[in-house]
Amino acid sequence: MRKQIVKLLAALLAMSVFAVQGAPAAAKKAASRAMTPVERVAAARLAVAALPGKALQDWMTVGAFSRWKAAFEPLMKSDGTAPFVEDFFAHALLLKGPQSAQSGIYAFYNPLQDNLFLFQTDNVERVPRIEDFVFMTGGRFRGEKLKKGENPQAIAPVKGNLDQVLMQNTAAVTAKFRKCFPETAKNFSLAAFAKDNEPEQVCANAALRFALLRRFIKAEAKADALKAGEIALLLWKGEKKAIGEYFTFPAGDAYPAGIYAALPDRVKQGMLPVLYFRNMKQGTLLGFASRLLPEMLVLIQVPPQGKPFFVCLFLSEKFVCNTK
Repeated sequence: MRKQIVKLLAALLAMSVFAVQGAPAAAKKAASRAMTPVERVAAARLAVAALPGKALQDWMTVGAFSRWKAAFEPLMKSDGTAPFVEDFFAHALLLKGPQSAQSGIYAFYNPLQDNLFLFQTDNVERVPRIEDFVFMTGGRFRGEKLKKGENPQAIAPVKGNLDQVLMQNTAAVTAKFRKCFPETAKNFSLAAFAKDNEPEQVCANAALRFALLRRFIKAEAKADALKAGEIALLLWKGEKKAIGEYFTFPAGDAYPAGIYAALPDRVKQGMLPVLYFRNMKQGTLLGFASRLLPEMLVLIQVPPQGKPFFVCLFLSEKFVCNTK
């Protein structure tokens, strides 16, 4: 398992090299070899997370952007910002489907919102432009139906461990994406999902996630916020010894401290709180993530007594689809 995680992390960092090395280093690397289409799509994700209004307009064809505004304009503010959209793309996992010289299929899945953005690109241009899209919940894509008054488990977990829910949801989304859009397909489109755009439910998922996270800034959460700040400082510094001494680890083995410490500084310094749940008996559950490496989530369980528990949760396709 250790070797698998190390190889996986190396592959993830290689995919994210243009994000984590910074503009000068990325430009230098780009001069020696051209970015691949999937690298350009990955870079576009960060642009949308930073400036959603402008970036989406630039990235989409005129027709696609018109459809976006018609269906999802309520998500956008007049100044071009869009907190729900920014959050979605900041922590979205990229799936690459079949490709041709003219067109390609991709998906962004955000396991924290449990929302999925399927899109088809025009591959003729230098940067693959979005010409068609479907924005739906992960539950709808997986074929799940919630009972009245029930919330998605990934956003408001009431049964099962959150790490298991996130991995199972991601694995199920990935498996269906591969079934619907095998990379060997010669003919492909989003026609089968044309009626699956669901602005209201996508917004509801994002709004619920924000509402739960907003409890973090309430007065009664002050002690938890201070603890989160203390943990964030440790994560930003990312020193193996300090992390190994501060936390406990699965099976009592501190090797995740070394895995985390090996991350590039830009990734570690971008770790911010993205999850907050409090249980009177079990304590506090905090989640930290960096938009530069959305495939990894750091979960911290802070018990009422004792050291916090540290878990590196990998949500990449290779990991979730090969872990039982």
